[in-house]
Amino acid sequence: MRVLKNSLLIFIVNLFVSCAYKENASINNFPPPPPPPNIKPDLPAPTYIPSFPKDFVVQINPIPHPLSIDGQIPFVVWVNGKRLELSGAQVKHLTQSLNIKYEKPQDTAEIHDGEGWLEPLKEVER
Repeated sequence: MRVLKNSLLIFIVNLFVSCAYKENASINNFPPPPPPPNIKPDLPAPTYIPSFPKDFVVQINPIPHPLSIDGQIPFVVWVNGKRLELSGAQVKHLTQSLNIKYEKPQDTAEIHDGEGWLEPLKEVER
């Protein structure tokens, strides 16, 4: 028991001596870190006006319920007769940016045949 007390006393004394504050003591000889870089404000988005050929055709067609998977993928996007494989979030972002609201397509035979959502709509004269 006496040995334990002496060991504990030596440990505590050693702890206080090693933690003593020395005014002129330097912890390390490393130079101070440089100041943080200047953080510039965000630049505005670039204005980009794409140029499309004359025969460029984009269709954004609604998918009929219940095939729209509970509104998760409400539209299908066609470019020049080929379907773009976009996620539901990408389609929603695209339609919101173009201000296109989902309207349930009319219940017609053409819709049930897949016109507009399984294959693009037939082009109309411009």
